[in-house]
Amino acid sequence: MSYTRVTGEERRLIYNWRQEGKGVREIARLLGRAASTLSREVSRNTGGRGYRPKQAQELAAARALRPGPRRFTEEVRLDAEEKLGKGWAPEAICGRAELEGRPHVCKETVYKYVYADAKAGGDLWKKLPRAKRKRKRRCPRLEGRGRGMIPGRRGIETRPPEVELRVAVGHWEGDLVVGAHAAGYLVTLVERVTRYTLVGWSATKEADEVKSEVIRLLAAVGVACTGITFDNGKEFARHAEIAKALKADVFFARPYHSWERGTNENTNGLIRRLYPKSESFAAIGESDLRRIETFLNDRPRKCLGWKTPREVMDAYLAAAA
Repeated sequence: MSYTRVTGEERRLIYNWRQEGKGVREIARLLGRAASTLSREVSRNTGGRGYRPKQAQELAAARALRPGPRRFTEEVRLDAEEKLGKGWAPEAICGRAELEGRPHVCKETVYKYVYADAKAGGDLWKKLPRAKRKRKRRCPRLEGRGRGMIPGRRGIETRPPEVELRVAVGHWEGDLVVGAHAAGYLVTLVERVTRYTLVGWSATKEADEVKSEVIRLLAAVGVACTGITFDNGKEFARHAEIAKALKADVFFARPYHSWERGTNENTNGLIRRLYPKSESFAAIGESDLRRIETFLNDRPRKCLGWKTPREVMDAYLAAAA
């Protein structure tokens, strides 16, 4: 298993749980990490006033910026240009140099050099395997759309920590699944504890229409909705009206952080088994929606001890009654 760095969100949770008196092993279990990782995190990033998430993040970031021994020297540059001329990819140039024990840099350094050369009028970019003069944006988006700039949005960082623990039924994750050629949309809402899923339909992704469908679905389920976490699509711009109608808090994941709504994303992936991306939702009917809900809610889930979401939700409703 590859190692992943402790994130800022995890540091915030570590701080909150330590304030509640939880030990290292319990916190590690809650985060799905090794106890040694948590012990090292706390010991390395504790200051004079104890462990604080902002300070821990700054200390970790400073360590990550420490310069290494490799430099883009003239020797390395000439070698890179020679290999580019032979049609080698930057990753191959760096990997081969490392294998042979020669001075080298990472592939990203070579790419930066190539595109800086292109900006200065050079033609090294033509020697790349996929020759493009300008680099594609890592997070491409339509200019002027302002994605992630929904007025009045509350970020996921303000969401209560207990939502992460899935200890109380009532917090949902919501999204829109698009049909082929943008012909119809599925509105999906997944409860975080039970994994129970509601599926609705919208002819467009206009915020007013999506708002009405979200309210209709959650008002009819019989479970008190305490909160919802959406992605940053403009279709959820009417979040304040949703919050008022359902008497719930609405939060938004960070842009391009789909894993912060992992339960919903996984559910949408299951829907794609029934309706691949090539399928249109234009003519989908009530019976089709019920078929999707049955497929999702009557499947045994390992995370539920092989119970189905419907069984877990029914048990909760019975106990609440």
